[in-house]
Amino acid sequence: TSAISLERFTVNFTITNLPYSSDLENPDSARFRATQKVMNTLLDRLLKKSSIGPVFQGCETADFRYG
Repeated sequence: TSAISLERFTVNFTITNLPYSSDLENPDSARFRATQKVMNTLLDRLLKKSSIGPVFQGCETADFRYG
């Protein structure tokens, strides 16, 4: 058997239909946590169906910023 090497990678993208507000800067805010949960769920679904799906371990939303 061969060992699989896990690697972290970063993906940055713009969400055009989510109005930015300052509470998205605070990881302890209800809006941040709710948005993070939705983003993680959607990204997990998308990436599990992609070519990396068989080795995909999950994603984590680190932060939101105006942009």
